[in-house]
Amino acid sequence: VDHHVGAMLDVIERHTMAERTIVVFTADHGDMLGERGLWYKMNFFEGSARIPLIIHSPSRFAHARVAQPVSLVDVLPTLCELAGVGELAAESLGARQAGQSLLGFCEGTDEARTVFGQYMAEGSVAPIVMQRTGNLKYIHCPADPDQLYDLDADPEERTNLALLPEYATIAAQFRAEVNAQFDLEQIRQDVIADQAARRLIDTANRIGQFTPWDYSPPRNAS
Repeated sequence: VDHHVGAMLDVIERHTMAERTIVVFTADHGDMLGERGLWYKMNFFEGSARIPLIIHSPSRFAHARVAQPVSLVDVLPTLCELAGVGELAAESLGARQAGQSLLGFCEGTDEARTVFGQYMAEGSVAPIVMQRTGNLKYIHCPADPDQLYDLDADPEERTNLALLPEYATIAAQFRAEVNAQFDLEQIRQDVIADQAARRLIDTANRIGQFTPWDYSPPRNAS
């Protein structure tokens, strides 16, 4: 990854575009690599949920590290503001644009932020949602006990504060905010309906010659 990012930056430099090019480096998710006995993604522990996000424009922004939590959905409004299109992008999407521009952070502001995450795919039997405010991360799923971690004091997320009486009020506040943000029962019904539709399509696709979605074309190994 480092090699190819460097190669891309070298091309930008050779073509004298460095001063007028903004580079954003990020990823769609992390991966658990054996921590807590877990592999792949599919959870909200830091190894899976935390991703790189670098916005590079030396002629426009000073070097800085932002401590506030941000979200991948913030990238689109950031790019829109950089391109000068703003609200026009939201209109073209035909829906409310999620996320907030990060240009304020790039320019030195330090406004407190709350970000949300949601997961409803493999391995989940009910919607799983996450709220991150400052150093506190709250994870809620109707099928599991709540989780609350102080990432400053407990970066490995080993102490579930939601189980401690002294944090009951804070956990309840997070739960109320999550319930206000998400209609978890409606989401569950929507997921079930979507699964039924995809099962119907999958059944139809299996009539005749079946090609799996992760089909890899054969290659000449010589």
